[in-house]
Amino acid sequence: MPNPTKNAAAIERDRSALFSAMLQALSAVPADAGAYGFLNALCQSILDNNSTLKWAWYAFQVSGRPLRPYHELGIQYHPDISENPQDPCYQVLSSNTAMTYSLDNPDCPEWLLPLRKQISEIILVPFGIEGQKALGVVGSSESGYFEQVGTEFFSAFAYMGDMIMSLQQHARRDPLTGLYNRLELDDRLEQALRMADQHQRLLAVAMLDLDNFKEINENLGRLAGDQILVEFSQRIQKELRSHDTLFRMGGDEFVLLIENLERWADLEVVMERMRMTLDRAFTVNQSELRIQASIGVTVYPLDDDKPRDIIHHADLALHQAKRRKTAQFYTLYDPSSIYDPNTPQLIARQQHFRALLAEHVVTLYQPIIHTPSGRTHELEALARLEENGNLLETGEFLPWLAAEDRRKLSCTVLEQAARQWRMWQDAGQSVSIAVNFEPQDLLLEEVIQSIENTLLRFQMPAGQLVIEVLEGDEFLDYASAKAQLGRLKELGVRIALDDLGTAYASLLRLKDYPFDAVKLDQAFSRHLEKRPRDLHFLASMLEMANGLGVELIVEGIENAEVLAAVTALGIRQVQGYAISRPVSAGEISQRFLGQQISMQPSSLSLLVSFARFLILAKGLRAVLQSMPQSINVQLTCDNLSCPLYPLIDSIPSLRDQRAQLQQVIADIVGNHLSSEYSMEIYDHLTAGILNEMAAYITAKP
Repeated sequence: MPNPTKNAAAIERDRSALFSAMLQALSAVPADAGAYGFLNALCQSILDNNSTLKWAWYAFQVSGRPLRPYHELGIQYHPDISENPQDPCYQVLSSNTAMTYSLDNPDCPEWLLPLRKQISEIILVPFGIEGQKALGVVGSSESGYFEQVGTEFFSAFAYMGDMIMSLQQHARRDPLTGLYNRLELDDRLEQALRMADQHQRLLAVAMLDLDNFKEINENLGRLAGDQILVEFSQRIQKELRSHDTLFRMGGDEFVLLIENLERWADLEVVMERMRMTLDRAFTVNQSELRIQASIGVTVYPLDDDKPRDIIHHADLALHQAKRRKTAQFYTLYDPSSIYDPNTPQLIARQQHFRALLAEHVVTLYQPIIHTPSGRTHELEALARLEENGNLLETGEFLPWLAAEDRRKLSCTVLEQAARQWRMWQDAGQSVSIAVNFEPQDLLLEEVIQSIENTLLRFQMPAGQLVIEVLEGDEFLDYASAKAQLGRLKELGVRIALDDLGTAYASLLRLKDYPFDAVKLDQAFSRHLEKRPRDLHFLASMLEMANGLGVELIVEGIENAEVLAAVTALGIRQVQGYAISRPVSAGEISQRFLGQQISMQPSSLSLLVSFARFLILAKGLRAVLQSMPQSINVQLTCDNLSCPLYPLIDSIPSLRDQRAQLQQVIADIVGNHLSSEYSMEIYDHLTAGILNEMAAYITAKP
């Protein structure tokens, strides 16, 4: 790849191309785009203007966090570069001096080795401003390229980045608290969304403000108010992890980005630390003052991927938190609970549907399948209203009904389902039935009594009834909730927490309540065939449910490929259109009771292979950490058992990655690598394989 014969004219053309790239980046970027916009355009322009350059990206150094490309162009590699004083990236950041680095170097770090076939050398250029170091990296397919054209051209790019970052710092910082403001939030949120997708992590966005801050300003003065805002921001920042960023939007309103969440419990830890620090009194004018904050939270990928919508939803959750203060420290965005029930249109529609409740309730049933056996494990009873010969689904009428009407509907469905259960039982067909109740209903003595009377009237064993609690923000905050659920458990009734995900703030408290199962919100399973990375979240939810000793039921399974994938993941109970839409009792008898459902797709499925490899990688990692000597490398990597082997012809890049992974496993088992270092390599390789598979699946037409 070296080109020692390159003449002066060719070198001058390369220099001219680099100079043109800088001018194009400057001219193409709007004045308000800031450092991110300029650096993104610069990376693109460098590659567009020179065919020798194959790779360009930049990264910002964050203490305790690996370097990760923010805007990688050309080769899509996505390295995670762990902090190491010997690594060229960290040498450049430490010395603040540009460096060219040959990939033929015998000490070449592991993260660069896979690029040797495409790149001969890289240039690393430090830049940034006080408090924010950054690094630019450009890769060339030609050895000696950077020396020939001159490293000063690339240093000039760094100087431009320094200048723009310095100029924008004043525009993007709040002068009172020193926090970033809304301008910076827009850029950071876009980057955070990309990182969440790339690394299969959750991203939480919290909107915070201080309760009664206007009165504090009026009573104590603006100087005291400013003092509180500064101390508030300092307290919050002290409790944040290196991945989290606090922004001031204006007044007493703040936004917090909570990145790199591996599981729901991580979010709870952050919020609990914030709660504890805000419980302490503020000292104002030598007096102690207790101040409360309201917090609204939304979480990606449960929420949309549009930054403006995410901020808006966090704001809606904040307003909901202020309207109904509970023991819960924060309120999660739930679109189903945000509407005004007092408009004339709603009142008219409410009266219309209330009239239909008297004699026009129809109960349909949707099967819940036990995946290991393919048998119908349970039926969910679902209400429909008959209107002019048509059956209306719950989404068409339920939001219009008042609380007492919805309660009446649930009791009617329970009675119809229990009557149908008795008919099936008499015909020799046994199955459990689940009925939905809103959480507030279960706090009423009359509802508990109605459930008990219905069981007695139809001689239905309590263990054959599942009450699905449609989780609400306040339900688990009531002292009587646990007692009422306990009464149902004493009867023998099973209890499932429905739509887990729309209010998962209570996950850590589930262990204190007698739930037998949790039903995962459809947002986790919808469009899995196009969003394979969401299988990571399903696996985490399964792990959580197993840890709590409850069953996990996944709703929203819409096609055979997704059904097979979640089965491969180890999900034991599923429900959705891939199995059946809600149907009549007669159709349930003919198609499902006593029948077996196939769990396998008709042909080789990439999504199933993704799920199988994900579970294999997780399980193998645990064994490699605890008992590596127990692994038989030959059997583990056998072609017949490896989920990757059938895909090598479809995704050729997997061949090398699979071979590298096999070698790493052998090195770990043979104790040829240190434990910590070897697991970093293992994690990097498995994440790379999963990213490769996900990209291929997503790109399929």
